[in-house]
Amino acid sequence: MLFLAIIGIIIFLLAVFSLLSARQSGGGWKFLAVVTVVSALVTIYATIKLPFWPYNQTKTEQTTKSASSTASSSAKLSSSEAVFNEDSQKKAAATTKLKEDSILKQLKTNYASIGTFTLDRETKTFTLKPTGKKYVKSLKIIQKYPKKNQKALTTVVTNYESLSKSIKKNLAKGYTVQVLQPGTTKTLLSLKDGQVLVNNLKK
Repeated sequence: MLFLAIIGIIIFLLAVFSLLSARQSGGGWKFLAVVTVVSALVTIYATIKLPFWPYNQTKTEQTTKSASSTASSSAKLSSSEAVFNEDSQKKAAATTKLKEDSILKQLKTNYASIGTFTLDRETKTFTLKPTGKKYVKSLKIIQKYPKKNQKALTTVVTNYESLSKSIKKNLAKGYTVQVLQPGTTKTLLSLKDGQVLVNNLKK
């Protein structure tokens, strides 16, 4: 507004001088008179709106306070949301851990006669290491003669598909179930969400 007031004053003064000159010479003074009046009005309006007047300062202060209050409220709200989200994440993680522990305990109990189950929480992988002599022998025979033992092979794969689906249903998506080749760390069978990813039982 200060800039507009200065420009208005300059135009007003120029218009006044031009109007006086036009009146003396008898030129088109009417147009200059209009310009003078308009520039005077613009100058007055811009001057009134300058921020150093008391009534403008009050409005400015009110606007500033309102903006500050809004910003403060937004900051408090964001802080509260962050705390709420953090608490929710912690609760969700704790719930997931309880479910994982429960399922792992069941697997260790149910598969105790054929091997040992472990869980890698970072990769979400349940791993069975076959140790039962009869089970290890059966897996080796199936792997060596898959065509002759097609029925047994299908049964083994189907059983682990059911296990994988059960984990997906009772825990969450994205968990892998893998069976290691007896006596090694190589993957014999791997499934995720009920789908076979690796099947080295068949050649």
